[in-house]
Amino acid sequence: MDRSRLTYDVAVVGGGAAGLAAAISAARAGARTALIERYGFLGGMATASMLGTICGLYRTRATGPPEPLNPGFPEEWARRLVGMPGCGDPVRRGNVFVLPYAPFSFACLADDLTASTSGLHVSLHSTVVGVDVVARRIESLRVAMPEATRDIAPRAVVDATGDAIVARLAGAATDAAPAAERQLPSLVFALQNVERDALGPFRRVAVLRALAEAEREGRLPKGCSNIALGPSLNPGEVVCKLTLDGIAEERAAGDDFLTAAEREGRRRALAVAAFLLTRPGFAHAFVSHAAWQVGVRESRRIVGRYQLTRDDVLSGRTFPDATARGSWPIELWQEGQLGATYDYLSDGDSYDIPLRSLQARDVDNLFAAGRCMSASREALGSARVIGTCLATGEAVGRAAAALAEGTSAGASEPAP
Repeated sequence: MDRSRLTYDVAVVGGGAAGLAAAISAARAGARTALIERYGFLGGMATASMLGTICGLYRTRATGPPEPLNPGFPEEWARRLVGMPGCGDPVRRGNVFVLPYAPFSFACLADDLTASTSGLHVSLHSTVVGVDVVARRIESLRVAMPEATRDIAPRAVVDATGDAIVARLAGAATDAAPAAERQLPSLVFALQNVERDALGPFRRVAVLRALAEAEREGRLPKGCSNIALGPSLNPGEVVCKLTLDGIAEERAAGDDFLTAAEREGRRRALAVAAFLLTRPGFAHAFVSHAAWQVGVRESRRIVGRYQLTRDDVLSGRTFPDATARGSWPIELWQEGQLGATYDYLSDGDSYDIPLRSLQARDVDNLFAAGRCMSASREALGSARVIGTCLATGEAVGRAAAALAEGTSAGASEPAP
C-alpha cells in the first residue's frame, strides 16, 4: 500500500457555495470528507468576487414575505449568515428576494461551520493537478498542497470547481460555449468617502447618464457605462458592479479570456473612479478594494445523465429523482445589452433539479454541483445562483456519501 496516499470516502473539489454545502453535508452523513480549495478562503464567487447578495434562497413571487425554497442546509446557512456582521435580512427587489451579506462574514461563517463539522478536513491553497480513472471510476486525485503534492484516494468525488476541472482532467465529457458567446463576467469594487446623498433618486440617473456620455465621447474606455452603483450597509461606501462586455474582441494576442477580463476590469474601474471625482458627492471618493477575481457566470459544464433545459425551468417541471428546487428567473448577461434580461417562472412556481443533472455521464463516482452542473446555457442562467448552488451542493454531498457507503446514489429523498 502507498503510504503517501490519503484515503477519504468523499473528496469535494472547490469550496464555493456548492462545495461548502457538499462537503458539510457529506461529513454530516458520516462520510470522511476532504474539501480542496485553491484560494486561502472559502466561499467561491460569494467571497472572491464580492457579489454582496445571495439570490435563489427564496421563492420568486410578486407579493408576500420571503419563503425559503429549499429546507435544510440553504435555510440553515441563511439563518446563520443573517446574524453575522455587515449582513442583513432578506430584501425584496421586484418579484424576487435577495439576502445582503458581507463577503468577509461569508468566509468566516464558512470557516466556523467547516471547522466544527466532524469528519471534514479542509485543504486551502490546494489544487487538483491530476486524476486517475480506472474502469469509469476515479481512483485518485493528485493534489498540489502548500507543503507537498499528495495523492487522495476517494470513493466518491464532487466537482464543485465551477469550471468542471475535475471532470475535464478525468476525461469526462464536458460542454462549453466559445468564450465570446458566454455570459459576461463582472468586476465588483468599492468606493469609500462618498457623500450620503450622492446616489439619491435623481443623482443616480444623472451619474449613469454622465458615464454613458463620457464613454460615447471617448473620455472613458469602452464598457465603463455598463455599471450598477449602490450604497452598501456601511456609511460612505458605494459598491460598483462593472459588467465586462467587449473583452473577447479587445484582448491582446495570446491572452486567455479571463486574464484579459481581469486586466481590463481593473483598468475600467480605475477610469470610472477617476471620472466620478468630478461628480457631486464623489469629490473625496477612492477605490478601497476590488474583488479578488472577476465574477464568472458561465464557463465549462459536465455532460450529465440529464441536461436541465430552459423549458424545464420555465414550465416548473418536476422529476422523480428531484434533489433540489430552483425559482430564480433565467438571468442572462450578454454582449450588446446594458444589464440583464430576465425570463420569470409563473408567479410562485418552482422547478426541480434532478440528481441525474448532478451526475457525470462517463464517470460513475463523479458528481457535480453549482455552475458546472449539467444544464443548457439558459437553464444555467437560473440554476447558477448561490441559493440554488447551496441546495445542489447539499444534494450531491448526501448522494456522494451514500455512494461511498455502498448504497444507491439516488437514495436521497426528492424535494418535497
